Amino acid sequence: MLLQRLVQYSQRVSLPPLLYADAPVDWVIDLDANGTPRGRMIDLRQGSGKQQRGNLHAVPTLGNLRTSAIMPLLLCDNGGYVLGLAAKGKNNQRVQQQHDAFKQLVAECHQQLQLRETRAVHEFYQHHFAKLTVPDDYDPAETVAFRVNGQWVIDLPAVQQFWAKYAASEYEIVGAPMECLVCGRLKPAVRRHYFPIKGIPGGQSSGMSLISANADAFESYQLTEGFVSPICLDCSERALKALDALMRDPNTSLRVGKLVYCFWTRQPTQFSVVRLLNDPDPNEVKQLLQSVVQGGTPSQPQAHDFYAVALSANSARVVVRSYLETTLSEVQRNLAQWFRWQQLHASDTPVGVFQLARALYFKADDIPAHVPETLIRCAITGTPLPMSILQLAIQRNRAEQGVTDNRARLIQAVLRSHNLL
Repeated sequence: MLLQRLVQYSQRVSLPPLLYADAPVDWVIDLDANGTPRGRMIDLRQGSGKQQRGNLHAVPTLGNLRTSAIMPLLLCDNGGYVLGLAAKGKNNQRVQQQHDAFKQLVAECHQQLQLRETRAVHEFYQHHFAKLTVPDDYDPAETVAFRVNGQWVIDLPAVQQFWAKYAASEYEIVGAPMECLVCGRLKPAVRRHYFPIKGIPGGQSSGMSLISANADAFESYQLTEGFVSPICLDCSERALKALDALMRDPNTSLRVGKLVYCFWTRQPTQFSVVRLLNDPDPNEVKQLLQSVVQGGTPSQPQAHDFYAVALSANSARVVVRSYLETTLSEVQRNLAQWFRWQQLHASDTPVGVFQLARALYFKADDIPAHVPETLIRCAITGTPLPMSILQLAIQRNRAEQGVTDNRARLIQAVLRSHNLL
C-alpha cells in the first residue's frame, strides 16, 4: 500500500522525466546549428570555495546503477565523458574509453531522432571539438551539458524519450514483463530500483535503497533481484521520487534524531501535522483542543485520507519502521489528546517531539530512531505510550538527580494514556 500511495502522491508534485533527476549542472557548451562552439564554456556555478554549486536542472541519470562500469549519460555528464579530460589520479586510457562511449551514444541518439539539436552536438564531435576553449578553472569532475541556439538539448521531449528507452534496455534496468504490484498492469519489471533515497541520518551519503533483494534469503520461486517483488519502471520511479519530494519538503517531513517521518494526505490541505509536532504554536494547539471539544475540526471539513511513514537507515538500505493509513480528522482528534496528555497545567506551553525525546538522553546524538518514532506514532494514532518511555524518563531523572519539565510531561503522558492519572 505504501508504494501505491506514493505513486498517487506523485501526481500532485512536479517530477523530472523518466530516468531523469534534478542535479547541479556546472558548465554548458553553447553551440550554433552547425555544431560550432559559440565562445567559451559557460560557467553556471554560484557561490565560492566548497559552497560553489552549479544550477539545478533535470538531467539524465542512472542513479546508483553507475559504479565502476563505463556507462555514459546522454548529452550531460562529467568532463571525462564529455571532454575526455582525466581528473587528477584518473586512468587516461579509461577516460578515453568513457569519452568514446559518450560520443557513440550521441551518434546513436542523432541517428534515431534526426533533430537539428542532436545534429549540432554530433557535428561538434565530428568537426568542431578542437575549437572548444576549456577554461583553466574547469574541474573534470564537474558536470557539462549542451545548448544549441539557447535550447538545452536534454530538455527536448524526444531526447528524454530516447534516453528512457535506451537506458532501460541497454543497461538492463528492466527485465521480462510481469504483473506490477502497484498498478496491476503487465509491464517489464524493474531489475534494480536505481533511484537512491538520500537524507536519512546514519545512511550512506550516496543514497540508500528502499527496495532491494541481493541475497539468497530474499529470493523465492526462482526469482532474483527486483523480480521477487515485480514493479514496473514508471511506478518505481514515481514512488521513489515522490518519497524524495516528501523528504525534501519541510512541510511534509520531520527529522528527529536518526528518524525521518513523512506525512501527506490524498488531497492538499492547510493543516500541518509537522508544525504541530515539531514546534507547536500555543494558539494553534488551543484552537485544536477547542475545536475537538466542540465536535468540529480546526479548518474546513477534512474528509482526507492521511498517510504517514517512519524511516531510518541501515547502511545502504532504508528501514521502514512504521506505516499508517487513517483520516485527517482522526489525526486531529488524536493530536488534541496528545497535547492534553502532556499538559502540566492550564497555562502550560506545548513542546515539540524532539524536545521530549531529547529530555530522555544525555545528548541529542544518543537518541535512537525507535524513541521519536514511538512518540510520533502514539501522537497521531492515539495509542497509549509504552511503559518503556516511563522507564527511560525515570532513569534519566536518577542520572541527573532531578526532574525537568519535559520529562515530567512524558511521565504524565504515559500515565494518562493508560488512564492511571
